[in-house]
Amino acid sequence: MEDENRKYQVKVKIIIAIVLTMLITMCVSVFVYDRYLASKGLLINSYEGSKDVSDSLDELRTILEATYKGELNSDEMKQAALKGYVEGVGDPYTEYMTREEWEDLQTSLSDFVGIGVYLSEVRGSGITVVTGTISEETPAAKVGIKPGDIIKEVNSEDVSTKGVEYVSSKVKGPEGSKVKVKVLRGEDELTFDVERAAIKVYEIKSEMLENNIGYIDFDSFTDTSADEFENAYKALKNKGAKSLIVDLRDNTGGYVQSALNIADLFVNKDEKLLITEDKDGERTINYSKHGKTINMPVVVLVNEYSASASEILTGILKDYDVATIVGTRTYGKGVIQNVYPKVLGGALKVTTAEYFTPKENKIHKVGIEPDEEVQLDKTIDTLTRENDNQLQKAIDLLKK
Repeated sequence: MEDENRKYQVKVKIIIAIVLTMLITMCVSVFVYDRYLASKGLLINSYEGSKDVSDSLDELRTILEATYKGELNSDEMKQAALKGYVEGVGDPYTEYMTREEWEDLQTSLSDFVGIGVYLSEVRGSGITVVTGTISEETPAAKVGIKPGDIIKEVNSEDVSTKGVEYVSSKVKGPEGSKVKVKVLRGEDELTFDVERAAIKVYEIKSEMLENNIGYIDFDSFTDTSADEFENAYKALKNKGAKSLIVDLRDNTGGYVQSALNIADLFVNKDEKLLITEDKDGERTINYSKHGKTINMPVVVLVNEYSASASEILTGILKDYDVATIVGTRTYGKGVIQNVYPKVLGGALKVTTAEYFTPKENKIHKVGIEPDEEVQLDKTIDTLTRENDNQLQKAIDLLKK
């Protein structure tokens, strides 16, 4: 019995010795291999679990420098890293913009050289031409680009996953130069060669329609829109306008204060115009400052591209029953962004508050439902005053 125990103990000791030998050999091998890699400049330290983003970027940089067959552009890599970091917030309206993108955003609210389209990022579709052309004389209109076209490529570069600012910067360029634009229209891919030209954007258009109906149409809210709107209204009234149509279809927003200044023309003094709520739940209320100026029947036209400042104005007029809303449900962008310029060479746009209508109706990701829902007849190739069934519905309502 003792002999068997002794043999068993000897076997255990032998097994332990073998295991220890293997472990020591493996450790020595790893150490020697690491020293070899270090001597070749290929040893990469692991930063897994580090809380410092810069350490993670350093690790990626080390790998790229050791293995990437090509040249690394440090500035472009930095800009891309910053954009990706902010993109991780998960809010489509919070973004880091490069210096070029920030400059393009600023100039997009004034005259610029381009092809004459206004773009919007439509959920589930991509970068879409929402107004198609600012007027029939723009370069895009002349070659056949239309509202609803989805931008796929600019000069053979795939821009289908890029943001609005990026795509806008690519279609702009020197006056007289050409840009190749590929769009998706239904199931068809179409390519257009467009010659860039000087474009005046967001011009407010007005005219008199039948039955003394005034008509005002504009594509965005600029810092001068309120004054232009008031002047257009006064001119129409002097021509005998007895009612008014405000066309906010395809108007994707702009300066919130301009929307509030226009709304001020329609409501009594000291009425609620807009409620904003910040990250801490603190609310701020904007009130009307002037007496009501416009005292006539009003119809507002909206569609799925009417967003942001357009929805602010629409919501105010609907809540106070000063206008009938006609068209389709609006886009549903009920948040406001602040821009912090000169951040790391670019600018940071951050969603800082959500806004609500005077009756505290939520807009974000909900939109505003029209009083009279009218789907635009999309079988029509060229929209005119006569075949625009949404406009005709507005006219019919004001005839009564």
